[in-house]
Amino acid sequence: MKRILIAFMIAFLMPAIANAQWLRGWRYVAPSPCANGQCPTPATKQEPKREETKEPEHTTEEIPEVETTPPAETLSVSRSRFSAPSLEIADACDQILDRLEARYGKPRAWKPFPIFFRRYMGNGIAGYTQYGGGEVCEVVVYEPLENAVGGTLDHELTHAFFFYLLNSNFDLFLNEGLAQNSEYRRRESLRQTVYRRYSNGEFWELDRLYGRNSYDGGLLIYHEGFSVVDFLIARGGSLWITAFMNELVKTSDVDRTLFRYYGYKNLKELQTAWIDYIERGQDRQTVGAVR
Repeated sequence: MKRILIAFMIAFLMPAIANAQWLRGWRYVAPSPCANGQCPTPATKQEPKREETKEPEHTTEEIPEVETTPPAETLSVSRSRFSAPSLEIADACDQILDRLEARYGKPRAWKPFPIFFRRYMGNGIAGYTQYGGGEVCEVVVYEPLENAVGGTLDHELTHAFFFYLLNSNFDLFLNEGLAQNSEYRRRESLRQTVYRRYSNGEFWELDRLYGRNSYDGGLLIYHEGFSVVDFLIARGGSLWITAFMNELVKTSDVDRTLFRYYGYKNLKELQTAWIDYIERGQDRQTVGAVR
């Protein structure tokens, strides 16, 4: 009888026990997915795709301390007159400055300045020289080195050179004229531009450009400045124009200094002789030397 009762209880209660999930605790546990030894590969959670944001060009980003990549404008080469991004650029700059010193004389002292090569901004500016606190702050060129030598690099280094040679950021008209004159690869094309603009009646009277110290819309200050300096060098040579510029910076008396060094009483007389130089083909060999 007991055996029959026990068998009856087992038969009646086991299905109920098997279906009673709460007996495993207060948390529902799902059946193991690894039944029969087959465990599915867990799905990898996909991060939502981030839309790439393009940083605006020429912004200054803070470099983390752990960053090992050097900044784009590392000045790795230091010389007595400047610092430059590479040995190739430094050697080219040394050659230009040596040539300027041999041509015009040596400055009494140099304060080393940085030279940067940057990507062209698309605004028509090929380079610039910045001054401040009685020294050259930086020279910047927006061209590759191979294009800048004999052109923009020589131009900007001439600005820096004359700043220290004359101890002054002098009159813009003559300043740009001397810098343009250093662009030896463009000298003949500049002469052609001068003749074209003169023939078209575009040129101003010299006294409108000398002492102006701001750029005109047609950039005559570059072309006329180049041509006047070209003419004055033809008359007296490079060291002569240095002596002329030294006295002009000290006295600020352009008429007196012109007469002393070139025999012209004023800018009007200089203009007459300079226009004659243009009309005769801008040939330095035909210009009479200073007596």
